[in-house]
Amino acid sequence: MDGLTTVLWQPAVSIIVLLTASLFIWVIGEKGEKAVTAISASAITAALLFLAPLSPYVLAGHVQVIRYSILPPFGLSFRVELLSISLALLFLFTGLVLTFYTGAYPLESGKRRFRTVFLFVLACSVGVVLAGDLLSLFLFFEAMSLSFFILVIHNREQETISATFKFLYMTIGGSVMYFIALAAVFNQAGELAWRDGGIMTAGGPYTLLAFIGFVVAFGMKAGMFPLHLWMPDAYGQAPAPAVTLSSMIMLKTGAYGILRITHHIFGIDLLRDVSWHNYVLVLAVISILYGSSCAFATRDLMRRLAYSGIAQLGYITLGITMLTPDALTGGVYHIMAHAMMKGTLLLCAGAILAKTGKRNIDDLAGIGWKMPFTMICFSIAALTAVGLPPMNIFISKWHLGLGALDAGQPLLLVVLLISSMLNAAYYLPIAIAAFFGERNHDLHEKLSWDRLPLGMSLSIVVLTVGCLAFGLGQINIPLQWARAITAGFFY
Repeated sequence: MDGLTTVLWQPAVSIIVLLTASLFIWVIGEKGEKAVTAISASAITAALLFLAPLSPYVLAGHVQVIRYSILPPFGLSFRVELLSISLALLFLFTGLVLTFYTGAYPLESGKRRFRTVFLFVLACSVGVVLAGDLLSLFLFFEAMSLSFFILVIHNREQETISATFKFLYMTIGGSVMYFIALAAVFNQAGELAWRDGGIMTAGGPYTLLAFIGFVVAFGMKAGMFPLHLWMPDAYGQAPAPAVTLSSMIMLKTGAYGILRITHHIFGIDLLRDVSWHNYVLVLAVISILYGSSCAFATRDLMRRLAYSGIAQLGYITLGITMLTPDALTGGVYHIMAHAMMKGTLLLCAGAILAKTGKRNIDDLAGIGWKMPFTMICFSIAALTAVGLPPMNIFISKWHLGLGALDAGQPLLLVVLLISSMLNAAYYLPIAIAAFFGERNHDLHEKLSWDRLPLGMSLSIVVLTVGCLAFGLGQINIPLQWARAITAGFFY
């Protein structure tokens, strides 16, 4: 415990480095794209190097909170523990990969604005998972959410503006609900810090109000039905790097928030007594089936990936709300597995859009012969999404299934099976048609050979390897961490 007190500066300094780099990118402007990428990558790498040495301490079960006497009367706090450090490292790693992709991606204009806000959103996302109490999380959560709309509106077309304002209005609504819940918790409990077992009581006058407020605020960010309305439009209009940032990182902050309030604000004993978690569980099931069905029905590639994301985040919420150790292990592991799988799909989709301008799935028949590298990686990620062993998603679905049996809800196994079948139905035909479908002659005459910029290619390769690597090895480090995180909640 004493050894940890010497390193508690890392969370704050990591975020300061990212925010400073974001400001510096804005100052240097459009002078050098390579310099911007180097600054972003250096800042993210520095943050990784600051936080990674904390891993042995948090794996040993240490938990430390550091408070700064700013923003009176509550101050700003950070919590160093296995959950917060593991998610921060995941966000930084995927953000680093995406930085190189973004640096090579052909944004038509506004690169300085986009790269500045991109790094700012990443910094705030890391701040969300490192926050030590509800108010600190609120500050980072709102800064992240309100700044992300700048990335969505980047193209400034009419449909883009409409999608952006839908996202902005829903974000403001979620912010209001979070603030109401925040006030309710403080009024009733007299504190805002995370506590094992929770700080709210079942008979309290504001307990239900706080629960509803947090579920709306975090559920909206996680794309949970019926709070998902912003996702298909935003994903359909925003540049591919912004969509990927949202899917790999920002959506996870919503799921993280649901996990935090479940165990550290309300507590599983209270939730089991009042059964409120079952309502969120039902919404998670609806999200899984609704998102999968809509993904199957749409022919727009980016919107299909958006609806798929609604279903995939539903898995994480399902794992949290079953309130069993195996289910939570599956949900936490799925945070990592989904980042690798969906990140690969979105980066490949972005490459297709950049090369062809095509987004209708029917127009992509035979594209695998012109973009073999891209479509091979896409196909591997598609197989991962279905949940075939030894892919990462299989591991998370396996634990979710075990958790469903532990919770006495075998029907949830049917939900997982149906969702996997729908995943196969809307992903695999894209991969099959890419190599065996009738070629689009107009597309093939205009499309040159699959030569992506180096930054885009390397980013796709790294995430594709992430879909497979952990399931093939004898030691699955993310699974070990997920189990250790779960053990900390079910003490």
